[in-house]
Amino acid sequence: MRALRQRPDAYSQHTSMLPIYIVGFLDLLGVSMILPLIGPHVRDMGASSTVVGALGSVYGALQLFSSPIVGKWSDVTGRRLSLIVCMFFTAFGYSLIGFASSIAVIVAARVILGIFKHSLNISKSFIADTVPPSEQSSVLGTYNSFSSIGFIVGPTLGGHIAELPGGFFLMANLAGVIFLLNAVIVWILLPTAQRPTRATLQRLDSVLSPKKLISDEINFNPKRFFQSMRKIKWNQLWDMFAIRFLLGFSIIVFRSNLNIMLQSRFNISPRHNGYLTSYSGVVSTVAGFLVGSLTKLYKNEPRLFLSMSVFQVFILFMLGLSQSFIAFIIFFGALSLATSVMRVVGTRLMLLRGAQEGSGVLLGLSQSFMSIARMISPFISGILMEINVSIPAFLGAGATVLASILIFLYPQDKRPGLKVKKS
Repeated sequence: MRALRQRPDAYSQHTSMLPIYIVGFLDLLGVSMILPLIGPHVRDMGASSTVVGALGSVYGALQLFSSPIVGKWSDVTGRRLSLIVCMFFTAFGYSLIGFASSIAVIVAARVILGIFKHSLNISKSFIADTVPPSEQSSVLGTYNSFSSIGFIVGPTLGGHIAELPGGFFLMANLAGVIFLLNAVIVWILLPTAQRPTRATLQRLDSVLSPKKLISDEINFNPKRFFQSMRKIKWNQLWDMFAIRFLLGFSIIVFRSNLNIMLQSRFNISPRHNGYLTSYSGVVSTVAGFLVGSLTKLYKNEPRLFLSMSVFQVFILFMLGLSQSFIAFIIFFGALSLATSVMRVVGTRLMLLRGAQEGSGVLLGLSQSFMSIARMISPFISGILMEINVSIPAFLGAGATVLASILIFLYPQDKRPGLKVKKS
């Protein structure tokens, strides 16, 4: 009877959160429509691969250091107002890309986006402020599901629009309109959330860090990063963070300028580019449901982790060598499967290596290292593509080889119960 009485409450909770679910869907729909094709468009305007990569790294650096500032600002002014302002400037930034007739204007637009594109993070903060702790996991899971659907649909829609006459202009401005629509939804339908208490803000780190979605946003706080660095027993846990960084870097450096590589090697259209990105999203989503079955099949998560890392080495080498687009699609799907499994299993093993009370520190520091990788990888990838467009795949395979050696030499289940030093 208690379960029956709780269901209407849960249903009411999700119904009241419907506007923020729609906001999450539209957010990644708008981003994923245009993001995969910005690099090829800038390349068509005459920029080199290095310039395209540098543009991505500058954006990443701005995201890296504006994230804590915008986060603090949203704490003071409230989530609703900060969401509206960020969405307005995001809409302006994407529309400006569509109107840009020079690379300098695109750089200016990416600077604006790098500073203000934090709507996903603020939306999740809104959920943490307004939803009781007991319901947050469920609501955040639903929010992530809506956002993931947007990420799957967006690339295909954007690819089709890009092939129309003046398609990139239409697509960029449609992305701008979507974010303006999002701002209107927030203004009309989203209630003003109670400003967070210190306890809410502390809870936010541990609740939201594992839920980070694939997007163009980076969540990084330099102060927390260095505080976390001092709390970790590096002589006992250095290998864990090295493995996480190498595996993350291997994928990011390969995918940073992937669309330029596809255009150079296979001369694919924007439509097929969109199909490939959506296909990757579908495989990653399905893989999330298969992780449990794989862990039961292996009955040993560290062994599964090592197997997937070795598998990733093979996949990245084959992606660099593939001469057929069909073969590339097959291996690209396998890569999405392997990375999805390793992301989940790696997080579980990392939490087992540290004390339960240190999970927030471990997850936060791991996310910080990934943010740094996302900042430096586009530039490195761009430079390497000046030599050969396949080199980033081989560099990614090399980084994964190093990670696999560390996993073999330092099995991630050999030192359970290690404590993170308390401050």
